This record gives sequence, structure tokens and C-alpha cells, in this order.
Amino acid sequence: MEKLSNIAVLVPALNPDEGFERVVDGFVALGFGLVVAVDDGSRAEARHVFDAIEAMPSCKVLRHEINRGKGAALKTGLGWIAANMPGVEGVVTADADGQHSPADCGKVALAMREGPRAICLGSRSFAGRNVPMRSRIGNWCTSLVFFLLHGTWLPDTQTGLRAFPVEDIPMMVSVAGDRFEYEMAVLSEATRRGVTLRSVPIETIYENGNASSHFRPLHDSARICLAMLSGFMRYAGVSISSFVLDQGLAWLFVALLPEKAMSAHAAIWASGFAARLASSAYNYVMNRSFVFGDGGPVARSAWRYAVLCVAAICASNAFVVALSTLGVPRGAAKLVVDTVIYFACYAFQSKWVFGGRTASPCAIRGGR
Repeated sequence: MEKLSNIAVLVPALNPDEGFERVVDGFVALGFGLVVAVDDGSRAEARHVFDAIEAMPSCKVLRHEINRGKGAALKTGLGWIAANMPGVEGVVTADADGQHSPADCGKVALAMREGPRAICLGSRSFAGRNVPMRSRIGNWCTSLVFFLLHGTWLPDTQTGLRAFPVEDIPMMVSVAGDRFEYEMAVLSEATRRGVTLRSVPIETIYENGNASSHFRPLHDSARICLAMLSGFMRYAGVSISSFVLDQGLAWLFVALLPEKAMSAHAAIWASGFAARLASSAYNYVMNRSFVFGDGGPVARSAWRYAVLCVAAICASNAFVVALSTLGVPRGAAKLVVDTVIYFACYAFQSKWVFGGRTASPCAIRGGR
């Protein structure tokens, strides 16, 4: 297929059998311009499989001496493509276990190439009887956590079939993580940078109950969720320390004010205002550097942070008043409203205040 001649397929593999050769042969037959297979420290018995693939036309095999994880294998392949294939327009990542048919890989690649710029995700349906229950539960859990953190629902967060323009390679090789959690980290970083994620329906294939897959749905899904939640836990930690700082400074400022310098009420207002300014500045700096790792201009994120703070206060007051008029106790209303706003502020800071930029031109680390 001529439309696929400038698109590369990247497939990390660990201890594949001869079926992997048929998978790669399908990619070549469909017309992909390049197939890069990464041997992620496979056993010696699998070497002949990679040797056979390397002998195929338009195929390249990269090797890790030891197993380093799927994320590391993907970054090795992406680095090699960026450094050695300047004519490639896009990359499709696929799994080596036969879950992704060559036809679906072509479908996702064309969706990426012919549609608006986006990372296209091959989205499986988990409703079929042939889908293992552990896979359904694992994917639903990661989809739910991703939605709560980023406000975007993806029906298949764990799909390994993805297509993206080469312009996104710098972002992808800069994302931390070497194992299965890396792919979820890529989705989180893409969302933070304002990159569109688009789901493309594909066939759901589970051969022999997905026995050949190295992914452990429950164990690895839990690990992925913990990796996603690590950012929110840093956010929560900064929030707690900001609260402690705010309260401590307020009492300190009151204690430092000269007696009779102002009335008791005026002292409370002045110290509270000064403490809130100081704790807000601390919260901004810590969120920018420690939580979201924003390297953009301070002026850009600072005014957005200020706008979000004012909007959060106004929204909190407005919803508490509205619920109170409906008969909801004010204390309960404020607890519910402020909890929702707290999570919403995390999403807004991730996507708008400290995110929303296109991928930065960071250096591409070459394949090893």
C-alpha cells in the first residue's frame, strides 16, 4: 500500500516464537516502508526468529543484551528511527504476540496520517466472550484512573497499537519509565502537552487466552495505576505543605505585628492575606517544578495559575450557595464541592496551567 511506504512499524519482542515472523511478514506485505524489531534480551532459543526477520526486506533488528522492559525497547527503537530514517513521516508501535493484525496496523496508521494531528490508539472492545476477565478489569481500572486524573476517557488505555507523527518522538523518548507503565506515562504526558489522543476501533484478538503476552493484567495494571497516581500524590503532598505553611505564617504574622498597630480584626485580615500570598507562591513554585515539571515561561503559567485560583474560589462559593438553597447543609455542601474542585484543579493545572504546549524540541537519545 503506497500510503504506508513512509511509515515505520516498531515492535518490541521478548522470547517470541515463529509466529512473530508471520506478523512481521504481514507488515512487509501490507506496504510499510520499515519494520524495526527490538529484541529485549530474549533467550538464545529465540535468536533464530530475529535472524529470520533481519533477513526480510525493509526490516531492522535492534538488540538489548539483557531484558530492560517494553518501555526501554520502544525508546531504543524510536531513537534509532529518528537518527537513521529521516524520510519516515510516522511510526506505528505494535505488539509481537499477534494481538494486532497487519490490517488494523494499517488502519491506525492511515487514521494518523490522513486525519488531524493526533496520537491514534487502536482501541479494542472488551465485551466479547473471548476476552479474559482479568483483562477487562485491568483495562477498566486504568481507564477510570486516567479519566479522573486527566478528564479524558480512553476505552483502551493499555493498547500497544499506536500511531503518531515523527514530530512526537522527542516527547516520547523523554518520558520516564522502562516497563509497561511507560506507555501510560506517554498518554499522560501527551495529554499534559495538549496532544490529541484519538481512539480507532480495531479487532479484539486473544489467542489461547492471551497466554503468549508478558503483560499481567491485574499486577501490571496496579503498577500502572500507582505510576499514574504518583503525580497526584506529589500534588497532594504539596497541597498539605502549603496548608501548613499558610496556617503557620498567619499565626507568625499576627505575633510579629506591633501591639496597637491595628485592630484585632484588621490584624487577622492583614496576616491572613499575607500568609495566603506567600503560601500560594510556594504552591505555584512547587507544582511547577516538583509536580508537573513545567519548563515553559514563568509568566505564561503564573497568570494562568492566578486565574485558576480566582475561578476555584468563585466556583466554590457559587456552588455552595446553590446547594445550600436546595436544602443541603452548608458544611456538607462545601466538603463535596471543594473535593470536586480540588481534583478539577489538578486536571486544569496539568493540561492548561503547566501543560498545553506542543512537544518541546528536546534532544533525541539514540538507540543503543
